[in-house]
Amino acid sequence: MKVREIKDLLFEVDNKERSSNVDNKKTSSQVDNPALLFNKLLVLKYIDKISQNQDVGKGKYIESFIETFNGKNPFDDLEGKRSFQPPELDCVIQESFRLKTAYRLVIGAGYPSFIENGFLFHHVYGIPYIPGETLKGLARAVFILSVAEAMRGKLDPSKIEEVLSEEAEEEISEEAKGILHQIPEKINIILDNYTIENPVETFRKIFGSKKRRGQVIFFDAYPVDFDPSEHFEADIMNSHYGDYYQSGKAPADWLNPNPIHFLALKEGIDFEFSLGLAPLEPMEDNEERLLLEITRRLLKVGLENFGVGNKKRKGYGWFK
Repeated sequence: MKVREIKDLLFEVDNKERSSNVDNKKTSSQVDNPALLFNKLLVLKYIDKISQNQDVGKGKYIESFIETFNGKNPFDDLEGKRSFQPPELDCVIQESFRLKTAYRLVIGAGYPSFIENGFLFHHVYGIPYIPGETLKGLARAVFILSVAEAMRGKLDPSKIEEVLSEEAEEEISEEAKGILHQIPEKINIILDNYTIENPVETFRKIFGSKKRRGQVIFFDAYPVDFDPSEHFEADIMNSHYGDYYQSGKAPADWLNPNPIHFLALKEGIDFEFSLGLAPLEPMEDNEERLLLEITRRLLKVGLENFGVGNKKRKGYGWFK
């Protein structure tokens, strides 16, 4: 089957007029998976332009991706449609909470893409998501910063992390032992003031050490009710001094700006964050719930104050 035949099979043209100018044609896709469409198949819509060595603008590509769904949410057709949630696992206590994007969310911009700036989609469901390892790293960073704050900022957080991650005292240096003994028996989570008792042991139970795994599971986070035709938008960043960075010209006002388009999730989209606890040894029920409560607070502080994904310093990736 030829490429153009595949294109006609995948995309239905709303108007009957077959013009070579695809930019002026409204099309709807036969593909329900946003990831497959954005990363691989949408390029077929522009195959005529590409074969003629014409430029396919990034902004037009992104707008076409959003418009291709034509206001239709492919996930509405799923039988028993429900929020994307982690599976229920035996012997694992689970807890979930929801936050919504306080500004746009861009995650996976460094991924390979036809338009250079990619986006992170789930490889099966095709929807945007936040990986569990990203959330674990965020909660871990908040914990370490909380310890550093309790120690009045006397030590580099990286040294504190090294001490907390090494469970066997005989394998750490004398300097590290000194740091370990300086950690208070109680600390407050930064920007929360929730008290954590015995932070060294608590850290190792939640996040693990070099000797054993952590007992808290960080599941991937998904939008509660995702609609690709409504929740995506084309965003732009404008590099004003590209010639300065590339060729060393003076960063003057007369240099031409270089607008770069990329795909982003809109503000106000609900995400569901789920945690689980898989104990390595018997625990009292209150201890299991306590570890999950501490982890939830750490993650919530991180999401609301530090954010996830790309361009966090510009206000992207924060939640409320």
